[in-house]
Amino acid sequence: MKLTISQIARLAGVSKSTVSRALNGSGYVSEVTRRKIQDIIRKYDYVPDSKAVSLSKRRTFTIGLVLPSTSGPFYGEVIRGVEEVLSSRGYFTLLTVLDSGQDEVRARKRYLSAIRERRVDGAIIFDPTIDEETVSKLSRCRMPIIFLLKDFQSLGIDSVVVDNLSGSVSMVNHLVEKHGYRCIAFIRGPEVSDDSEERFQGFVESLKRHGISCDDLPVFVSNFTFEGGRRIYKELRKFLHRLDAVFCANDEMALGIMEEMKNDGYKPGIDVAVVGFDDAFWAGHIEPPLTTVHQPMYEVGKISAERILDRVESPDVFKDPVKITLRTRLVVRKSCGC
Repeated sequence: MKLTISQIARLAGVSKSTVSRALNGSGYVSEVTRRKIQDIIRKYDYVPDSKAVSLSKRRTFTIGLVLPSTSGPFYGEVIRGVEEVLSSRGYFTLLTVLDSGQDEVRARKRYLSAIRERRVDGAIIFDPTIDEETVSKLSRCRMPIIFLLKDFQSLGIDSVVVDNLSGSVSMVNHLVEKHGYRCIAFIRGPEVSDDSEERFQGFVESLKRHGISCDDLPVFVSNFTFEGGRRIYKELRKFLHRLDAVFCANDEMALGIMEEMKNDGYKPGIDVAVVGFDDAFWAGHIEPPLTTVHQPMYEVGKISAERILDRVESPDVFKDPVKITLRTRLVVRKSCGC
């Protein structure tokens, strides 16, 4: 038997209008009452009848999630954090993947259309190549939106970012101060990646503080993938005889380089240190275990989902856009020589 709003009201000990406000996010409902209603909805697997949802609010109980890809360890952890929060509060996730086999421009048009047509109540967006003009148009949609790993606070939109620069600085400090390394190559990610640029800036700044010139250090550009790491090794190989370490802007490229080094007779962590950034779930289980910078991937998803629901359910409370910056931390294993 399908649960009705009247039955939910009776079970919660509140009026039907209170239940309606809690479901539609309209008007005041105390946090205690809201949680009680949500617990009943979860217990009885209640699905709101679309006809009963406030037409003025057009609530869908769906949040859009846009990701560049679902391959690699980063995106799975983001999805896990988002889905854990949304499902616990009775919301669904509508996923759009930019590299899902279709043209990226077409994929972007799809999620922008979903927002403009209000087929979602809010959107969590990780779109590394989106331009500011498009973001400005999004900000005028008057829908809760939060960007991941890009700072659009000045355009009136919330952002959750990671402190890439300090993470990169902590890695270089370890390589120089603990091991005395001075000749360190850097493998950048795609040129459009803000993450890659910030990690490279931290690399340069930390070396300068230690009195090490970056002018003669080899710097390469790849694409944040395992295969990209393997391919760039062909260019890196001729520098290995004089290198102390290779700092990769993510773990997957580091893994690709380590595999090619071993095939070439080099011992990562002994002949040349190799380090990464992300702390993928497998980083401690390869040989040698990878020294890297832990990026709070799950927390990025969890915090962004909590923030978007706060805006959806309490639109009059959270008005000013915010930038939430999450800290990174160094994880020392054997690939750096420790």
